[in-house]
Amino acid sequence: MTFKSRKISHRPRRRWRKKVKQYALGLARFFRGLPPQTKNYIIAGILVLIGLFVVIKVTTAAYRMISGFSPKDLILAAGADLEKDKHGYTNVVLLGDGGHERDGADLIDTIMVASIDFEKNAVSLFSIPRDYYVRADGEFVTRSGRINELYRNHKYGLGEEGAYDLFRRAAGDVVNLDIQYYVRIDFRAFVDIVDSLGGITVDVQEEIYDPYYPNETDTGYVTFVIDEGLQEMDGETALKYVRSRKTTSDFDRAARQQLVIDAVQQKALSKDVLGSAGKLKDMYSAVSKNINTNLSTREMIALAGFAKRFDRSHLVRKLIHDDPGQEGGFLYTPEREEFNDQFVLIPFGGDLELIHKYADLVFHQREVFYDPPLINILNATPIAGVARNSAYQLIRFGFDVQEIDNYFDEDGEKKYLERSLIQYTDYIEGKDGLVEPIHQGTLSALQGFVKGAALPSGESHLVSEEHGKKTYDGGRYDITIILGEDYDVFLVK
Repeated sequence: MTFKSRKISHRPRRRWRKKVKQYALGLARFFRGLPPQTKNYIIAGILVLIGLFVVIKVTTAAYRMISGFSPKDLILAAGADLEKDKHGYTNVVLLGDGGHERDGADLIDTIMVASIDFEKNAVSLFSIPRDYYVRADGEFVTRSGRINELYRNHKYGLGEEGAYDLFRRAAGDVVNLDIQYYVRIDFRAFVDIVDSLGGITVDVQEEIYDPYYPNETDTGYVTFVIDEGLQEMDGETALKYVRSRKTTSDFDRAARQQLVIDAVQQKALSKDVLGSAGKLKDMYSAVSKNINTNLSTREMIALAGFAKRFDRSHLVRKLIHDDPGQEGGFLYTPEREEFNDQFVLIPFGGDLELIHKYADLVFHQREVFYDPPLINILNATPIAGVARNSAYQLIRFGFDVQEIDNYFDEDGEKKYLERSLIQYTDYIEGKDGLVEPIHQGTLSALQGFVKGAALPSGESHLVSEEHGKKTYDGGRYDITIILGEDYDVFLVK
């Protein structure tokens, strides 16, 4: 616990018009003819697209398109509408594998869902462990197994692209999203991408010592060591960092993969890359092979505008795992004999209700995770353990519960309430006296877990006043949940 306690379908590709195809034939000639600044800006804008999954295919499209178009032609030709779900999001499942020449070929090592909110300039990344068990549905998934085996188990029946497309359905079922696109890249291209950037800087959260990292031929091991803190990485080092798991876990690895995606994005946005046609060409070369996607070229070009205005503070990165005491712990390991002696992970409780509830926060109420408010929970009932149990549940869903306590009156005596309350200390009061909470997103999300009226705290104090608006701030905690005798908290059974 982190809180303290004290006494108190395979969609067909879109085809270019004949005229567009004819323009594209002039690839090298037109590319050389573009002004360097224009050429670099357009490639880089498309390149960045939100991280590694943007780099994968969009660079290829950018190189092909820019080389065959004048800026005017490009503007007229681009702009195909991206498919969106009922919430207005474009969702992509990102797949990473080790290529087809290594031991364990055709197994997908990385499965990550990216959801893009164009209106709020936000992105959520949600990692699914490769050992997650997918059951045959009799329609699309014809063979049960771990999710990383989907491609291998179905490529002969569905074809290569059809097998990759199957991940859209499988990952969409896990996170309860309509996923429109998939992008697959192998790790060889990953190494080349990082090297073409001149390396990346990663804030390593914990030292790694792994004496069991597979060698290049998968016939033995090499020792991989990296220290905690900011580290400069070339492609091979970055690959080892995201793949190492013998001395950590698949869940640690998923978190590292998201850190590296972020580092790639930052480097791709740097002046060194934006100003270098050579580096951009190298990146094109790095990703022009060993990728698969059902994004059309025009759809990828359309994503470039989002890359320019993407707000990195609105990036949410989450994953699910089998530690019930931590955020995202909604999986468990069943007995192996029930699954052909395989190590697999299945949803806690036997269904996807908890994962879907968590995914709803990550994708549809993502403001909860931008700048998480500090939460305190007070027990105003005669029943012991109510605050602790509630904190345990909320932490699993990502709320930042710092402390639990009993509820006391001014004389230090334990006090009971009939009705539960959610008090907030940070808010703005308008001229008309209406109150606007600073953490409205979190308050709204909390009321899906704790039934209680949300009210401003009497302990808040005025910190500023401007244009008739008064800003109030509290003290130690941003939100205090007081559980009365009518308390009703969503509990994981």
